[in-house]
Amino acid sequence: MEQKKKKNIWLIIVPILIIISLIGAGAYALIDSLIPTDHTKTNSSDQPTKTSVSNGYVEQKGEEAAVGSIVLVDDAGLPEWVKVPSKVNLDKFTDLSTNNITIYRINNPEVLKTVTNRTDQRMKMSEVIAKYPNALIMNASAFNMQTGQVAGFQINNGKLIQDWSPGTTTQYAFVINKDGSCKIYDSSTPASTIIKNGGQQAYDFGTAIIRDGKIQPSDGSVDWKIHIFIANDKDNNLYAILSDTNAGYDNIMKSVSNLKLQNMLLLDSGGSSQLSVNGKTIVASQDDRAVPDYIVMK
Repeated sequence: MEQKKKKNIWLIIVPILIIISLIGAGAYALIDSLIPTDHTKTNSSDQPTKTSVSNGYVEQKGEEAAVGSIVLVDDAGLPEWVKVPSKVNLDKFTDLSTNNITIYRINNPEVLKTVTNRTDQRMKMSEVIAKYPNALIMNASAFNMQTGQVAGFQINNGKLIQDWSPGTTTQYAFVINKDGSCKIYDSSTPASTIIKNGGQQAYDFGTAIIRDGKIQPSDGSVDWKIHIFIANDKDNNLYAILSDTNAGYDNIMKSVSNLKLQNMLLLDSGGSSQLSVNGKTIVASQDDRAVPDYIVMK
């Protein structure tokens, strides 16, 4: 009889213990969801910030973008050449490619930016070569794949086609000035100041890799994908740089380490990446992609 009572007691106790355990686990999960978790344990200056975002880019939060300082133009007119003088005289185009990184140094060129307004101005590389057969041509700024409209901060012929995007995400642009000097600006500087300082052409898409002679902290945006860059060195030679798939950030930086680069900006990459020199295709677009903005150097 005593044994039967003990069995009955356990039949009651066990379900109660199970219910208490379930309630406790649920409460713990609820509390955990309400308490914010600190994910800022690594410094981007120590290592690239990992991201699962499909395009691989990590937003860098900064101050509010300086927008609206000057009126946009509907069209900047026919694109004009800007002379970029170097302190030395070298061959016009020099192939310095290494380690799956295509690198061309361009000495004392005249430079033209193809996009002049916000409408769809997409062209295939073959069309641009037909216009400028004796030149180095590389795709430049990003664009909306549906509308064909160029993206990012855009200046051509010293006129503002498109301003910085509003918000606190830091944006960068590689600017060629009227006197041929080059500089990377970020979105804290208003367009009116950049143009007042002589800004003639601006190319925009990604992060600054090197700025004013200093390597910038990697934000993880330069990864295993195909990437392209525009750069200039201490002697004001320009560089067109394209990395192959799986080249990687460390390999890219090692490959340009001896070039004494002053500025290096990430431009539109992936399937848009393409380069031709004197009418010969050096790097072909993966899908013969038409893009609106090319940088042309002759």
